[in-house]
Amino acid sequence: MAITFAGRTGRGSSYAMLALHTAFVRRLHRVLFGPRREQRMDRPAIHDLPKREVVRQLTAMGLTVEPAGTSERFDFLVDGRIRIALRVAFPSSSRRRVKLARRSYSYVYRAWNFNFHHRGVIAERYTDFFVCVALGTGKPLSLEEAFVLPWDSLTGKTFYLPESRRAYRGKFKVFRGAWNRIGALAAGMEDDAA
Repeated sequence: MAITFAGRTGRGSSYAMLALHTAFVRRLHRVLFGPRREQRMDRPAIHDLPKREVVRQLTAMGLTVEPAGTSERFDFLVDGRIRIALRVAFPSSSRRRVKLARRSYSYVYRAWNFNFHHRGVIAERYTDFFVCVALGTGKPLSLEEAFVLPWDSLTGKTFYLPESRRAYRGKFKVFRGAWNRIGALAAGMEDDAA
């Protein structure tokens, strides 16, 4: 199939050709695959895929995992005692302007924010671990990149994870992929019970 574009020449013709090409591709896609349907994900649907992966990870470690009740503030109960809350975030973008030596620069920063509070308040200890999973990274979901934060390590209401070419080097860097901490706590509880 050959596509020809007839149009004016000179300034703006490449934009007209691009618009015609885009319209053609959209029409062709509709004919071949049907109309596009917008699929919106609500909060529970966003949680479902990482939840399944977390359960898979914990059971592979030999731990028993039960889902928490809907009224609980945590998501899983591991070995009947360890509470785990899953936090999932998509990136947000913020624009920063910097002025340096009479020149102005504009940057867009992507970052993930994980909230540990409820309406600005952390009242009581409601979980033993937070599992923070960043979605929308452009890479397949990998729980080795997830942060497994013990409750005692929290120093604030949120965890801010900026996008960078280098690996994260902040205060929570030791908790990246730290699934062994959950296993160690479970083993320690078994030893105490015995």
